[in-house]
Amino acid sequence: MTGGLDPPELLTVWEQGSAETPLQRALTLVASARAQTRAEAAQLDVGTREVLLARYLVSVGAAWAVTCATCPECSVILEVPMDLGELAVLPVHEPGTKFTIMVDDVSLTFRLPTTADLLGLSGLAEGEAPSRLLDRCVDGPPDGLTAEMAAAVEAAMEQAAPAGAVDVVASCPECGAEELFALDVSALLWADVEARAVRLMGEIHALARAYGWTEAEVLALSPRRRASYLALVEA
Repeated sequence: MTGGLDPPELLTVWEQGSAETPLQRALTLVASARAQTRAEAAQLDVGTREVLLARYLVSVGAAWAVTCATCPECSVILEVPMDLGELAVLPVHEPGTKFTIMVDDVSLTFRLPTTADLLGLSGLAEGEAPSRLLDRCVDGPPDGLTAEMAAAVEAAMEQAAPAGAVDVVASCPECGAEELFALDVSALLWADVEARAVRLMGEIHALARAYGWTEAEVLALSPRRRASYLALVEA
C-alpha cells in the first residue's frame, strides 16, 4: 500500500507513528501522503481525510485492502476485502467549509468535525464527547441545541461527509454471526507502513552485517539492487 513512500520516508513515518495514538498517526499519514504540515492536515474534516488517504492508496496501486474483525460469537478472525476505489470517489471539502440547515424555522450553520476537534476531546467522558463536538462545530442558538437540532445536524454531517462514518458488515463463515465495525482507512495504511518498515529494517540489518554498509547506503540502493544483494547474502 505504501509504494508512494520512498524507503527513508517510510522509516521516518513509521518511527514517528510508532509513538503516537491512532488519531495522531492519522495526521502523520495524511501529512506525509499530501506533503502537508501536521497543522494543515489537522484542519481536514475526518471524512475528507479518509477519502484522501483512500485516493492515495488507489494511486499507488492498492485499490483493494483486507481489514479484520473478530466474530462476536465464536472469536474467529474475519478477513473482509475492501474496495477502496468506492471510498475514493466520495466527496471532499475544503477546510472550514460551512453548511446550513433549517430545523423548526431555526437556521443552523455548521462545519464538519476535524482531527483537531477529535484530539481536543481527548480525556472527556464518552457520553460527554458528542455534545462537546457539536459545540465546537455548530453556530447554534444562544440557548443551545435541542435534541432534535443535534440529531438533525449529525444527520446532515453524515450526508455531507459519508466517508467520516463508514460501517462494514462482516459475516462469520463459521457460525453465521454478523459484526458491524467502522472502517478506518488510516489504520489500514498504518498496518501496511508498519509491516513494510519492519521488513525494510530486516533488510538493512542483513546487508549491514554482510557488507558493513550504513543504513543510508542500504536505503540508497534501488529495490532491485537491494533484493539482489539480499539473495546473494541468503544463498
